[in-house]
Amino acid sequence: MVRHFPSSINDRILMPIHIGFWPENPPPTRVEVSSTRDFSAGLPVVCRQVHSKQPFGMFKGENAMNYAFSTFLIEAILIILFIKTTCFLLRPLRQPRIVCEIIGGMMIGPSMLGGSRNFNYYLFPPISNYICENLGLLGFFYFFFITAAKTDVSAIAKSPRKHKYIAVIGIFVPLVCTLATGMAMRDKMDKNMKKFSSVGAIAFALAFSSFPVIYTVLRDMNLLNSEVGKFAMSVALIGDMAAMLALIFFEALNQAEEAGGTAIVWYLVSVVIFNAFMALVVSRALEWVVDQTPEGKLVDQNYIVMILMGVLVACFITDMLGLSMGMGPILLGFIVPQGPPLGSTLAIRSETFIHEFLMPFSFGLVGLKTNVNLLTNDIWEQKLSPLVYMTVVGFISKFLAVFSAAVFFKIPTRDSLTLGLMLNLRGQIDMLLYLHWIDKHIIGLPGFTILVLNALVVTGIATPLISFLYDPNRPYRISKYRTIQHTPPSTEMGLVLAVADHEALSGLFTFLDLANPTTSSPFCIYAIQLVELMGRASPVFIDHEEEEEEYEEDDEDEEEEEENERIRSRRVDQVQSAFKLYQERRVESVTLRAYTAHAPKRLMYHNICELALANKTAFILLPYQQERLDDDAPTELRNSGMLSVNADVLAHTPCSVCIYYDKGRRRNAVVRSSLDQQETYRFVVLFLGGADNREALHLADRMTVNPDITLTVIRFLSFNHEGEDESEKKLDDGVVTWFWVKNEDKDRVSYKEVVVKNGAETLAAIQALNENDYDLWITGNREGINPKIIEGLTEWSENHQLGVVGDTVAGSVFASEGSVLVVQQQVRNQKGDGFLNGKFDYKRLVSYWSSHNC
Repeated sequence: MVRHFPSSINDRILMPIHIGFWPENPPPTRVEVSSTRDFSAGLPVVCRQVHSKQPFGMFKGENAMNYAFSTFLIEAILIILFIKTTCFLLRPLRQPRIVCEIIGGMMIGPSMLGGSRNFNYYLFPPISNYICENLGLLGFFYFFFITAAKTDVSAIAKSPRKHKYIAVIGIFVPLVCTLATGMAMRDKMDKNMKKFSSVGAIAFALAFSSFPVIYTVLRDMNLLNSEVGKFAMSVALIGDMAAMLALIFFEALNQAEEAGGTAIVWYLVSVVIFNAFMALVVSRALEWVVDQTPEGKLVDQNYIVMILMGVLVACFITDMLGLSMGMGPILLGFIVPQGPPLGSTLAIRSETFIHEFLMPFSFGLVGLKTNVNLLTNDIWEQKLSPLVYMTVVGFISKFLAVFSAAVFFKIPTRDSLTLGLMLNLRGQIDMLLYLHWIDKHIIGLPGFTILVLNALVVTGIATPLISFLYDPNRPYRISKYRTIQHTPPSTEMGLVLAVADHEALSGLFTFLDLANPTTSSPFCIYAIQLVELMGRASPVFIDHEEEEEEYEEDDEDEEEEEENERIRSRRVDQVQSAFKLYQERRVESVTLRAYTAHAPKRLMYHNICELALANKTAFILLPYQQERLDDDAPTELRNSGMLSVNADVLAHTPCSVCIYYDKGRRRNAVVRSSLDQQETYRFVVLFLGGADNREALHLADRMTVNPDITLTVIRFLSFNHEGEDESEKKLDDGVVTWFWVKNEDKDRVSYKEVVVKNGAETLAAIQALNENDYDLWITGNREGINPKIIEGLTEWSENHQLGVVGDTVAGSVFASEGSVLVVQQQVRNQKGDGFLNGKFDYKRLVSYWSSHNC
């Protein structure tokens, strides 16, 4: 952002602020006068006394509001308080944070509370606004830096062609339409705005889509990992690169109009020198920092401080060279190596401070300059009408262009509508651009107000419409059977194995071995490692088999191969090594394909469900998740947030789900077996009826082929058939009869029935079974269970991952050393949660006040 220093008398008398005397005292002979171009000359002169010392206190008769720093403190409190309050109130309306921040900033500006003279005099005097405004600019610059540091610029080259075509069409069509509208109305513009460089800059700003804005809104809406969300971010990233080139072009054109041909030459030389310095010097320095950081550790704090200070240096250099000040942080962020260790450390160390403390000042600055009282009929024809028509034409043409292009490339209609709305979102980078235009005299405060209101209305309306139109979980609701029960016995069974760390792998592999994959009935395992997304904006999904093929094809020179090996060694960790070893050990009966997914924890379930859906797997195998203190950091929780992954998979799965709670006992048994010590495993199925228990019985039936397993099936029936569902009872009878007819001649398989009256008797019967010292307890989750059988147990169940019975058996009170396997069968054609599915629950609306963070 380039400063403008007024040189004419007219510029200097807009709003004098006489400092150092009160109105009743005579002014000194020499008065320092400061001026600002943001206020009208018709406003009254504000005079305040400057106190060099801190106040002694209210009991000494001092007024803290007469001191600049004390005033700044109350300003900071009010800005943050207003924004947080707005977030809380608008949360049920599914408004993104950017909308709440704009409204919260406007609350302190002249459009709302700032319209009061007393409010301005005591709380927001110009002498304290100076601090707020500069902190606001810092907030914008650091926001752009940290967002750019998460951006993978190389993804542009990997983007599919249709993404690139839609990006070009989505920029070119609205640019032409908006530019034509602006040129047709140049006679109604003032002398600064009617310049071709000004009209072109406004037209392009209304035509392009900003990646940082779309990223932050989609993150707030939990759509980063959705199909349309990935599409929108890919298209916006391509548009951002074009926007940076266009910004340089229009800045150069403005230099030529202001200072002639020589200025444009020096401007372009400055651009080349700055970019070369960043690419050749700074990028290598950042790579050196990464090399100095031990594997798995955070970057040293001193390096982080130097990089954050480098943001200020980049701002100063770009301002000094006459470039847009916002270009410096963005370019610096682009060359920061993505992900761990540097990108993730920057996010951990600075993101909270930037978003929660600096950004409120940024929107406070926007609010102070937004004044709806300036939108009068007197200036409509001369200044505002061209801008309003350009914004309307820009939105309509961009929406129609993106929608038409998406439909042409055979994207579903509803997803095309959603994409058109996503690419019209406005936010932080637009606000800074509008502030830059004020400095450049392209627009005034009325025009700035129009553009801010346009961003507020478009984003505020588009976001709920996106939630209304697009349900990211819709693809998982399928009608075809994807279950263990409906998988033929002599065919390959597909399953997704999802883990976050190596600790759970040993028990899961042991269970898979005992599930008895054979050459006639093999397992096809899609093993996915879940890694929390840190230091990146876009989720990353890595197919290691395709990655290895790419490395094998890319052997042209030795230096490139060494670089590939270095990157490759970083990606292969303990989990991927364990996947590879298990595949080699069971190569005859198991096919394993390894993946890694970097995603936010609340969105990891998308990767699991998409993998299961794409490969038509029968079930998903998950380890039981529980939070516990980390051994390396006793004050921090290990696996924090992973509980929601299992819960979301259970809620949205396109196939059956098995959750395995490993207590380590059978793992030791397998070790003994590997030492040629014969071991027999005792498994028990607690069959309480319903679809989930029928699925559990079919899984147990596959294990009976293993000669080392002894299986006991206990069926619980209600006394006098009380509470039974006739249809469920018939299905249960059919499955149990099929199982027993198939296995009655096996001495290792036994079947018993227990009649109970309530949950207490069910619990007592299960407790009696504990004397048999079982190695594995198998049961269904909860679907279709006779409520009479578990009456009274639901109140004591706290863990929804394992269901009522599974939670009881896994609990410490039950004192069983055996592991627990809980099975949930696929729920076909389940309804969604959105308005389009005809479901509206006021409790769901109210829950937004307690379950979402601002």
